Amino acid sequence: MQGKQETFASFSSPLVAADAASITGIIDYISWYNDEPTLKFAQPGVPVHQRPDLPLSELIGTEVRVTISEDQYCTQCGDPTDTSPCPSCTGEPPHATCVMHPATHCKYKRCPYPDYKQRSCSHSHLVYLAATDRIKIGISRESRVRCRWAEQGASHAIPIARAPNRKAAGIIEKAIGKEWPQRRRHQWYQPMEDSVDRLTDDALATAALIPEKLQPCYFWDDSDRQDVRDAVVDIPSIEAPSLDQRLTTNLYSLSAGESREGRVLGVRGGLLATDSFVANLKSHSSHVLTIETDDPFFENTDLRIQQNEEEQLQEGEQPLEYIPDPKEGAA
Repeated sequence: MQGKQETFASFSSPLVAADAASITGIIDYISWYNDEPTLKFAQPGVPVHQRPDLPLSELIGTEVRVTISEDQYCTQCGDPTDTSPCPSCTGEPPHATCVMHPATHCKYKRCPYPDYKQRSCSHSHLVYLAATDRIKIGISRESRVRCRWAEQGASHAIPIARAPNRKAAGIIEKAIGKEWPQRRRHQWYQPMEDSVDRLTDDALATAALIPEKLQPCYFWDDSDRQDVRDAVVDIPSIEAPSLDQRLTTNLYSLSAGESREGRVLGVRGGLLATDSFVANLKSHSSHVLTIETDDPFFENTDLRIQQNEEEQLQEGEQPLEYIPDPKEGAA
């Protein structure tokens, strides 16, 4: 991998620089569309479906050098910044307070962002429980809930309520959240034991915590325990055998300003794991990232753009067969 570090010198926000064996760009987020982890690069002003990205599953088994620069750029506008979004972009959706805290700050009928409301808030939302190293509660638009579970690195998850909009879902989430933490440590973790049974019991226990006016949103009223258990969804990760044990006993987390080499073993949520370190790409969103390898892995940017366009056309059209209908019982 000698001779590749000059990549940084040619990098200019908000562009992505790539050749057959290296790629440099601003980390935006990790997508798990169709259960495949893909690194999305921030390119302000460029439509999402026209941005090149990196399918992380193609790196499994490959020796790579990962460099996370201390340099940061706002993922919204592309300006240099110490935090993303930058102060100029803070307060606008999707980073507006009403979006982040819908239960307490959403003014649904008097929404100041009607276009964003129509796109993202006025649709059906699911309230769910997800198992990582613990049980957490969250909300997501129903059309992308499986992606959301995978992005969080969950091993299993179950929906507990279907709300008509983001505000109602946020109210349910807040009412239940006192018992189930919403944040977890962002590093590779050992999956919890008995996660299916834990989720089943907790899904049934949440019924008593939902506000009375929103009780009709609850999925599992009068449901048999086995029906609830059968509805728990198994969420995939991309990993090598015995990866969890190896990482929990020998964990090194790559920090901004560091560069390290290793063989890629797996991907879970926003975490890329190698045999010598873990890179938390999610927590380093807005930083400049370079991934290099001696083996070509990113030969055709145009192909990835074409695939992105196809994914965008399919987005929202996927059948949600794993989401049970409360009127029909478990699937």
